[in-house]
Amino acid sequence: MKNERVPAQRVAGLLGMARRAAKLTTGFDAVAALLGEGAAAAAMTAADLSEKTQKELRFAARNHPVEILRLPLTKEEIGAALGLKKPVGVLAMADKGLAAAVRRACGAGERPRPETDERAERMIVDYDD
Repeated sequence: MKNERVPAQRVAGLLGMARRAAKLTTGFDAVAALLGEGAAAAAMTAADLSEKTQKELRFAARNHPVEILRLPLTKEEIGAALGLKKPVGVLAMADKGLAAAVRRACGAGERPRPETDERAERMIVDYDD
């Protein structure tokens, strides 16, 4: 296997930048509210987030088209990257440019984007395998 791992440090740096720019929302309830308003450019989850929580996040995003990215970072690593003393499993980014930068850092350009049905069902896009 080639060393095609996602540069986790780059993703962590982008998340920190988004937090400092006040363009990042953390926590399931806050992210679900942002998704409900249609104000999120992208939603992101930790690599070790439970399937149940991922399903609940897709349900929260059901009425607004948004890509949900699974980051190559654990909840602990995301919390540390954001300068927090607690783990963070669910995030949303309001800035389209920063969201695109995270997508590129995760290698989104190397894989086809997921198909969605006409009701805009969401998919978790896993870039760390």
